[in-house]
Amino acid sequence: MITSSLMWPFGGYADDAELDPSVVELETVVVEGQAATKLGPLDGLQLSREQIPSNVQSLSSKDIRDSNATSLGDLMNSRLQSVNVNDYAGNPFQMDITFRGFSASPQLGTPQGLSVFLDGVRVNEPFGDVVNWDLIPMNALGSMDVFPGSNPLFGLNTLGGALSLRTKNGFDDAGADIKFTGGSWDRKKGEVSAGWNNGTVGAFMAFTGFDEEGWRTNSPSQVNQGFARFDWRGDDFSLRFSTLAVGNNLIGNGLIPTDLYNKNPESVFTSPDSTENELQQYNLGGEFFFNDKLSLTGQIYRRDSSRKSVAGDIYEDFEDISASDLGRPSKANGTLTGQPVCRYPDANKDGIRDYGLDKDGDELVDPGTVNVALSPNDSNFLLEVPALNPGCSTVKYDRLTGPINGAAGDNTDPISTDPLLSPSGVIEGTPIGILSKTAIKQNTDGASLQLNWNSDEHKFMVGGSVDAANTDFDTSQRLGFIDGNRRVYSDPANMNPIFVAGQQDIRNNSFTGKSTTFSGYFSETYSPLENLHLSFSGRLNHTRVKNHMRARTRAGFQNLHAIKDINQYHPTSILCNGGNLASCPNSPNYNDRNFIEDVVLAQDPYFGLGKFSETPTSETFDYTSFNPSIGISYLPFKEQDVPYKDLNLFFNWSQGTRAPSSVELGCAYDGTLVPQNPADPNSQLTPKSFATIGGACTLPTALSGDPFLPQIFANSFELGLRGKFFDDWEWNTSLFRTDLKDDIYLVGITADRSFFDTIGDTRRQGIEFGFSGKVGIVDFGINYGYTDATFQSNFFMVSPHNSSAAVLSPNDQLSEDQFDSSGRPLRALNDMIEVKPGDQMPGIPLHNINASLNFHLTDQWEFGVNMIAHSSSFVRGNENNDHRQGDYDYFYGFDTSVSPDILLLRGRQFKDAGSVPGYAIFNLKTRYEFVKGFSVFGMVNNLFDRQYASAGRLGINPFSPSERGAIGPSGWNYNSNDWRSQTFIGSGAPRAYWVGLEFRY
Repeated sequence: MITSSLMWPFGGYADDAELDPSVVELETVVVEGQAATKLGPLDGLQLSREQIPSNVQSLSSKDIRDSNATSLGDLMNSRLQSVNVNDYAGNPFQMDITFRGFSASPQLGTPQGLSVFLDGVRVNEPFGDVVNWDLIPMNALGSMDVFPGSNPLFGLNTLGGALSLRTKNGFDDAGADIKFTGGSWDRKKGEVSAGWNNGTVGAFMAFTGFDEEGWRTNSPSQVNQGFARFDWRGDDFSLRFSTLAVGNNLIGNGLIPTDLYNKNPESVFTSPDSTENELQQYNLGGEFFFNDKLSLTGQIYRRDSSRKSVAGDIYEDFEDISASDLGRPSKANGTLTGQPVCRYPDANKDGIRDYGLDKDGDELVDPGTVNVALSPNDSNFLLEVPALNPGCSTVKYDRLTGPINGAAGDNTDPISTDPLLSPSGVIEGTPIGILSKTAIKQNTDGASLQLNWNSDEHKFMVGGSVDAANTDFDTSQRLGFIDGNRRVYSDPANMNPIFVAGQQDIRNNSFTGKSTTFSGYFSETYSPLENLHLSFSGRLNHTRVKNHMRARTRAGFQNLHAIKDINQYHPTSILCNGGNLASCPNSPNYNDRNFIEDVVLAQDPYFGLGKFSETPTSETFDYTSFNPSIGISYLPFKEQDVPYKDLNLFFNWSQGTRAPSSVELGCAYDGTLVPQNPADPNSQLTPKSFATIGGACTLPTALSGDPFLPQIFANSFELGLRGKFFDDWEWNTSLFRTDLKDDIYLVGITADRSFFDTIGDTRRQGIEFGFSGKVGIVDFGINYGYTDATFQSNFFMVSPHNSSAAVLSPNDQLSEDQFDSSGRPLRALNDMIEVKPGDQMPGIPLHNINASLNFHLTDQWEFGVNMIAHSSSFVRGNENNDHRQGDYDYFYGFDTSVSPDILLLRGRQFKDAGSVPGYAIFNLKTRYEFVKGFSVFGMVNNLFDRQYASAGRLGINPFSPSERGAIGPSGWNYNSNDWRSQTFIGSGAPRAYWVGLEFRY
């Protein structure tokens, strides 16, 4: 419906018309038609909704403004079909948005399947294809279109859909809008936007400032977004330039175990988990009209973003600390024999005890072999150079009175029955937390050019684009402590000195990635009849990815607590700074346990305590694909005067691809079979990613140079119907399926290592339905989506906290025939689960519903209620859907009093389910306009204060009640046998209230 009204120069209503008798009131004229949808990232191709053979969902600037949504996740979850959100991070700006089973997420490691564009600029970041939702200003958006399926026009990564966001401008959005909101959790939000034009030049600016303490402990966030756009419009030519600047500080303290949530929903498991995001984006675009049907559009852009994060977490590898590794610091008590301390030569002054070879077997160092370079076989003949003071002995230390992890000395644990070892554990100086620091810098440059032809029968475009991205990534970790508020902190002075990683940052990776994509594409919509539209499109992509990595070296791939400085902790002898006694210090400074590592592994250039390898890894990968799409849209009754004349049938098939990102290639599983022991080529073979000598990934903390991953291919089809009832009611329904080949998933290989690997096929299929309309003062809408997202191939992954995880006997050794030709296991190894075809993916509910009911009580007052409901979904770690609440964990232990002496024993009970239950929440909103342009509004979210969770994962809780272990100030239990296996949940926010003022003119 088009209405005419007199406007002020800035777009406000001219109420003075009521005082001017010369003003003529124009009659309202109703014109039936459809607004054109801009297909593709660039402007130019104009299609009506009925010409597009898919269920495109659209929201206008008014829809976005009236929603008062905090983020796009809130907006899409409450208004669109087949959408759900997963709050793994615990922050409204860092949610995973899932559409038809495909995600767009700010979290590294989440499989990304949606493309997001802002004015034609792809905002998926180069590193991991993540989407930082906090970098998109809501009050600058003029429209949002969601295109489902693998539409090739949107380029790479469009596996399940694309979001096309377009900003406001001074021509279409003249006037000003000032809005302030405040309320629960000390939220303060200010939004200011203004647009102006003089008919030729237009300008639009928007700013958002957001500050909130958060509903959980220690969870404040600050968001600052600024956007400006300038347009020039001539008769045949138009230009636009926009810039976006964002600086945000987000705290999202992650998932929480169920028992802690039940005690105090506002608490956090550990903190801090902070992210600082910054962005500068520049975009220059234009359109030239040759005539009213033919035009040329193009743009160039630059996008610079940075991300710094600090994550404080529990040190779960504490569970692996054994009595033989570490103990309570003990006091030196002379030497074993009362003789002088041994003094060993270091003739070449390399800090390594001198060694030689004894190949003739006479137990003497062969001449000419002192400190020679070793080959892998030489370790069999290795011999220490004797001490400079014969008859000496090593330093004696008191017996350990208790292991750091009490589980290693637990008398009830048959693995260790030594009654002299206390099961309580050691609190003082023991690291229980880990601080991970990450810094990412990214920039992307791009250009595109597109020719458009919009005639009555043909809607045709052809174009090309180039996008070049650069990424720098650096990360480090440090062991620390946890205080009573669950805050992880570093305190080297009070850390047991044996832990090198508690005294300094251990750098994991220095990474540079470059990717360049060249694309050519076309689209043709042919309308031979007014009610029949045939679509053809395709895109040719070529992508080159170059990675340059310096990763943690071989010793650095040990668990952080295993990077030890036992020379300072328990020195047993004296290492001299030369080859004679005069060069020897007086005090012990060397532990003889270091000998094998110092001598054998030091010959390997990839060995070192947390240092980078001497030789960086460089890789180049090329990917080429052509992705087609065909579709048909038919309105069989369009020319007939019947109530169902708008009935529209449509069908679409499309193919899309996604080239692996730099992080996926740098952290890919390597199944190359290598010797487990680098010094012994005849040792047991194992996949490189399993071996202690190989690279490891503990995202986002470790990368390694690894093999090629194939690009993902997606085949999608959609069959649907849509139409109207009596002009005021619209409906639609669709049946869809997308099959992925060579899908990439973050697969656990060991308890502390994860890799991206090709897992075979996956499928997302379902049905969606929408119905909306109005009667009198009431308007109503409901959206339903059934999404069945499943794995379609067998694979194995580590999930130690899954009740169905495999438990192998210590006598069950790996052999080469247990791996396929790609080095992937053929059966579940220890702590592994088997995922089978038909198993549902975590975090994707089968049923998703949102509904709204709005009452326009008067011309000034409106009131509405919104419902959001999702069914239950499996949690991460339960990819096989076989975790069972009430089952027990099992492990093998030794008992020499029985035969056989290896027993399968029952351990922890799994208290929680492997899924989060379904839920429904209701939200209220109201608005009252006192005078035209000035209104007050209010919102109540989660009206009935429903406790719910949107996502979760299986995990373990070290803050468990004590049966044997000592309990520290943080609540940490220092006997890991007492720890409880639990489900960690992404809890939803409780009831909250906000009020606001808005002034528009």
